[in-house]
Amino acid sequence: MNNRHATWLELFFDLIFVVALGKVTHVLAYTHNNQLDKGTFLKFTVLFLPFWWIWVLHTAFSNRYDTDNRFHRAFTLLLMFMLIILSITLDGDVEKNHMPFLLVYGVAKIIIAGLYAKDVLKINNRPINKSVMWAMGLGTLLATIGTLFNYKIAAVLLTSSIFFEIIVIEIALNHKNSTKAADKEHLVERIGLFAIILLGESIISIVSGLTKVDWTGLTIITGAVGFAIIAIIWWIYFDSLNFLIESKKDKNGTGVMYSQLLVFMSFAILANTIRHAILQDLNDLEFKIMAISGMLLLYIGKQTAYAINIPEHGKYRVINTIIALSIASISLLLPKQEYILIGVALSFMVYIIVNYKSQMKLYGKVNF
Repeated sequence: MNNRHATWLELFFDLIFVVALGKVTHVLAYTHNNQLDKGTFLKFTVLFLPFWWIWVLHTAFSNRYDTDNRFHRAFTLLLMFMLIILSITLDGDVEKNHMPFLLVYGVAKIIIAGLYAKDVLKINNRPINKSVMWAMGLGTLLATIGTLFNYKIAAVLLTSSIFFEIIVIEIALNHKNSTKAADKEHLVERIGLFAIILLGESIISIVSGLTKVDWTGLTIITGAVGFAIIAIIWWIYFDSLNFLIESKKDKNGTGVMYSQLLVFMSFAILANTIRHAILQDLNDLEFKIMAISGMLLLYIGKQTAYAINIPEHGKYRVINTIIALSIASISLLLPKQEYILIGVALSFMVYIIVNYKSQMKLYGKVNF
């Protein structure tokens, strides 16, 4: 199925996924005495990874083999239900009781393996799917072994299992004639739609913050700047997305998908940065770390996808990124969090301008 568009079920799947991820992103929202809990960023990363990896495995399968038949629909709906249960396990203290999370994660992986197994039984000449099944099986076993250990060891096993699966699958994909190329148009459409829903979640986070404070002139300005940042991020993310479709490189689409991990994490971090600026419930040091971390992840993730697919224009990407990050870094010296947020917005706007000039120089046109 070439150049197809996302199905209604895929859109529903992404929506449920973002709802589930919302529980993970809220880890960054909780503060005590204007401080984040110790290890919050690490906990956020460890919990974000398995949700993202489930999305990647399902999206990769759907991109190549989904015929929207009853079996695929049933298994996808079942997977969506397990994602809801997986997010519910985060309501408790996952660090003290991580067993439910790992067991539900294991069940979700088995459901995805069922999709690949059905394809192997139907069409036996797809060795890539056998490799994916073996990788998922061993990776899931490694992750669930974590139920026998404390949280720190379990977190290491879980993270290691995901990287193990990535490496094995990547090796299998790069084997000659292992599988057909990814449908880049459909793949980019999926990550774009997922990004839009995540940005929508960011807006909800801003609105939630505004409902918890007294409205003053500065609060309203902070909320407006926060919305502007989300809108500008949308602009930056989508202004050249079609170049990834047109690229003949990255035929398996893994460069595009894997790089989005950093981008999607950055959305969550920046949304919480804005929320903390509105609520004034985070100390300046951690606020600055959160702000610059979100920007770094956004630019690294975005530029990695383009570096893989359009390597010949790397100089312009590096220069534009350095200019934007330099302005953001200087803004960290400002005395108030609201002012820092304005500096971040300004850095994003400058990036749009310099990127506009780069596109005009390279292509004689722009995409917006």
